[in-house]
Amino acid sequence: MNDSDIITSFTYAMSSRGDELSAFLSILDSVVTLDDSKVTFKRKDPYNLEVHVNDDKVAEINVKTASLSMEGLSGPVLLPLVRIHKRVNKGYSPIYISTFFDNSGNPERIFSIAKRKNKEIKSKFEILQDEYGQFKLYYDSLPAYVMGRGILKREMIKFGLVASNLLLIDEIEDSLHPDLIMQILNDIKQSNTQTVFTTHVNEVIKMASKVFDENEITILYLTRRGYKTYKLSDVSEFEKPLSWLGYV
Repeated sequence: MNDSDIITSFTYAMSSRGDELSAFLSILDSVVTLDDSKVTFKRKDPYNLEVHVNDDKVAEINVKTASLSMEGLSGPVLLPLVRIHKRVNKGYSPIYISTFFDNSGNPERIFSIAKRKNKEIKSKFEILQDEYGQFKLYYDSLPAYVMGRGILKREMIKFGLVASNLLLIDEIEDSLHPDLIMQILNDIKQSNTQTVFTTHVNEVIKMASKVFDENEITILYLTRRGYKTYKLSDVSEFEKPLSWLGYV
């Protein structure tokens, strides 16, 4: 990922959780550990957040006043803006696909990263300028959105498996037919990309039990107090709604 990818990824992640400012203000002091890398979020004040990887300060996020102009409306708005201090190579290039996967230039970004990672990708997708001069994702010379959200999401996940080694998918079943979910689960199994996805749907867990071996998948129940780990066999035959667990 280049600096532009990182900045647009942050903007996409924040806008996927609601408005950008509210999402940013909800981030608390926290630590995330991946293998031997520790990512620390330190809030200095409500409008300032520092990001550290191990002992290195890598980025700072500050709320600034920006100008917004769209459809005849204009005015100042407060937005969280990323300033990158240092690049560190710790082996992870995460891609996040939310339920708003087709917003904020996310399809274009994922496709571009995948093409940079693997120039041999053969695809009818390409990035072209639209009538407004914006660079958008097209499929066979037509805007990508005409193919439908389900097919587009499947393709974005496939490109995400190429573009990253850590793929995060929020509510994997959203917009997808069960047949497409099975295709995606098989793509995940065959890839070398570590994938984390969430679901509220029993059928997704049952599908996963048909694709993955017990030692290939871990189920976590997340709460504000922490998490609990389950085996796939613990919940794959459970008939009641997954609301007994909540978010897995």
